[in-house]
Amino acid sequence: MQRSILSSKKLPSKFKAVISYEGSDFSGFQVQPGKKTIQQEIERVLSQIFQQKVKIVSSGRTDAGVHACRHVISFSAITDLSPLKIKKAMNGLLNSNNISVKEVCYADYNFHPRFDAKKKVYRYLLTQFNSPFLVKRAWYVAEKLDIPGMRRAASFIVGTHDFSCFQASGRKVKDPIRTIEYIKIQKEYFCFDPEIKVIVIEICATGFLYKMARNIVGTLVDVGRRKIAPEYIEQIISSKDRRLACATAPAYGLYLKDVLYE
Repeated sequence: MQRSILSSKKLPSKFKAVISYEGSDFSGFQVQPGKKTIQQEIERVLSQIFQQKVKIVSSGRTDAGVHACRHVISFSAITDLSPLKIKKAMNGLLNSNNISVKEVCYADYNFHPRFDAKKKVYRYLLTQFNSPFLVKRAWYVAEKLDIPGMRRAASFIVGTHDFSCFQASGRKVKDPIRTIEYIKIQKEYFCFDPEIKVIVIEICATGFLYKMARNIVGTLVDVGRRKIAPEYIEQIISSKDRRLACATAPAYGLYLKDVLYE
């Protein structure tokens, strides 16, 4: 009799979801007491859909004001709902227009959004025209930037290094070695206003330290402003000293573009 009862119990299904969000109105991704966060909103909706408490597992954290095009999460629930119906229900119940669910699919039981990720890609937007359409979307830098100099500086960052110099205090890790596969710096047309070009800094790495992407961007911008020479980057990295790198770029210009798996 006991065996029959146990075998009739339904096991939870595991799902993978891809979400996008505009982060201006949130205090980052991770739940924080008394603050509005992306995780809090997603978990509220999932718990409402499944009528059970649901906790999500994330591919990483984003700071207050940072945006995402493809942020990967996973969650488990006892349900007969299909991934498509879950996606529709989530988008229908989200109170905030700043969060959208792009994909929901079944996931392998052992899938972990963070530990299974092989690479992450961030994009940072800079503008040299103070457009009202880019407020809280791109960092306005009035000075003309030396793009070739920034690209040369970026070439010293690409590769496997101890990136302690670009790690913000407050969340130290035991192993600060990461591999940056590429840094692209290019101008792109802004779709709302084709007369404007935004400068895009795209960084692909096996992982990022706390505020590493924004600290790299801040340093590259100072190279572009000709405050430091491109070759100085080698000294900054070898020093492993955060004080030698430049100021952190504002959060609102940063976008998590994608999380890549095998």
